[in-house]
Amino acid sequence: MKYQARVLLCMALTVCSVASQEPEIPVTDSFVTRGVSGSDFDVNGVRILCDEKTQVLRQITAVDNISIQGCSQVPIYVGEVAIVHGSKDKNKQSIQANWIEFPLPQFAGDVSGSAVIDALPARSTLAAQQGDLLLRADGYSIQVTSKTKTAWTAPLQSLVDVKAGDWIDYEGKLSAAGVLIASWTRIGPNVIQKKDEERRANNDFDPSTVPPSAKQSRWTLGFEGIDPKKFPPYNDPVMQARISEIGNKLVPAYQRELPDSDPAKIHFRFQLIDTKLFRYAVPLVSGIILVPHQVAERMQNDAQLAAILADGVASVIEKQAYGWSPATGKLRAGALAAEVAGSSVPFVALAGTITLVSTEKKVRWDPPDQSVRVSLDLLNDAGYDIDQAPVAWWLLASKPPKPISEISLPYHTTYLYGILGECWHNPRAAAAAR
Repeated sequence: MKYQARVLLCMALTVCSVASQEPEIPVTDSFVTRGVSGSDFDVNGVRILCDEKTQVLRQITAVDNISIQGCSQVPIYVGEVAIVHGSKDKNKQSIQANWIEFPLPQFAGDVSGSAVIDALPARSTLAAQQGDLLLRADGYSIQVTSKTKTAWTAPLQSLVDVKAGDWIDYEGKLSAAGVLIASWTRIGPNVIQKKDEERRANNDFDPSTVPPSAKQSRWTLGFEGIDPKKFPPYNDPVMQARISEIGNKLVPAYQRELPDSDPAKIHFRFQLIDTKLFRYAVPLVSGIILVPHQVAERMQNDAQLAAILADGVASVIEKQAYGWSPATGKLRAGALAAEVAGSSVPFVALAGTITLVSTEKKVRWDPPDQSVRVSLDLLNDAGYDIDQAPVAWWLLASKPPKPISEISLPYHTTYLYGILGECWHNPRAAAAAR
């Protein structure tokens, strides 16, 4: 997805007059990171000050704009793109805005992916029988209609058979309402292959019993991958209880309801560990989520901590370390490379931003984007403030702790603000469907 704001052409003489007096490069061009009202909001973590002299240009359609003098009268929302011209104060904590532009959200257009169906938020038997079903998967609300070309994997045969926990490969377009309208899908059961059961077993251990003397060096980490049995637990019973309580709330309902005998059941455990090698939670295919103590300590509230844990949970339920589609049992492109790179290592935690494309239906597989996108649904289901998710990654972007105003927006934060703006807070978005 592209979330870079585009500077709008002047649509009125008054705007052109003001713009001609300002620098060509805006002071800040980013997302609204805090939005209370048109006179009380932040862009890129910096407070925006406006007054009766501020010119505000808001794009309504591709060709229509509204220009006003003074602060915006339209509600501001987190994730909205804003382009601000003005001057920063000497401490760079605020910007006195001369003029502000609010362009339309830049919707993704064509989107494709592969994910577990984690909820059916608006399911009705009648709608499914009529060939129309709204489901939630891959961090999107996906609309499957009578016009969607759908392939089925046994035993599923129609939309009435679909349930949370099944798997979907899909292609479609993201609408202005934040709903992905599917043009093609393949839906089937969430198959767990024998090799995946073996990988889970190999990564299954009691992380609380790792000896205090255990340690992995950066050298072996780089050449051999993560050895989860070399990270001892961190002795903080209160914090340990906190991450366990929060983490268990984030496990999706369909997972909690699966019987222990079901191969698709993941037994999530959350362990505080003593290491400075990571600034994120390390997910293992067995369901163990390792949480470095400094990551937990840097979070300012439970919602931020939940965001980091939710990313780990999402990485596991979406099989990001498996590299194949459970709906078809076929390897995705790049899966063998992932195996070579890490074997049982949860490579998603180390991969950065990558896109792997399969040869079948050109299904995009973008693990880091997927987990942070799905994490918003897990946070929302558990009752946490989803707006804290980008803030959590923002705080972790600097090695030593710093105020957000001194940290550049990292990729995860930018991506999350874009998703929040397009699929959740955009006034036209159908977030209630979740």
